[in-house]
Amino acid sequence: KDYENASTWAVSELDRAAEFKLIPSILKGADMTKPITREEFAALAVTLYERTTGITAQAVSPNPFIDTNNQEVLKAFNLGITTGITATTFAPNELTNREQVASMLSRTMRMIAPDGDFSTAGAPAFSDQKDISSWALDHALFMAKSGIIKGIDGKFMPKAVTSAQKAAGYATTTREQALLMSVRAFETMD
Repeated sequence: KDYENASTWAVSELDRAAEFKLIPSILKGADMTKPITREEFAALAVTLYERTTGITAQAVSPNPFIDTNNQEVLKAFNLGITTGITATTFAPNELTNREQVASMLSRTMRMIAPDGDFSTAGAPAFSDQKDISSWALDHALFMAKSGIIKGIDGKFMPKAVTSAQKAAGYATTTREQALLMSVRAFETMD
């Protein structure tokens, strides 16, 4: 089986992710209900890029990071899908937040279809839009407009702002949520 321990609501789209071969090897057999790490999401984005374009991405060389030599991370960095948290650290095991996920997925789609329409006109307005980082705003709004990432109760929930939110895992993305976004992006691009 391509995945383990999925939520009932996610199974049909996860089965499509498996059918479309969008589940990267790092997530094969993983507990889908757990939060996704930066490294795992980078691999998911590269898989989406490679499956959609038919092009095998190349890893950046030399490796700029001291904390990872994961080839999928290095491919994602080389494609411009992701950056490090500093010039020399990637933080592969750190959990992603929703604005990072929106940005990485949006950048992936822009690499797949450089001439696509990535306007944010008609995107929903979120009550917590002020909490979305400036570098992520266009990506978040595009993802919401296209229905790939959905808001919850009028909020985008981009990142944990308060210590209570951090403690509660606010704005984290689970592996199954990330794969569902990948399926939606794949179907949008197809």
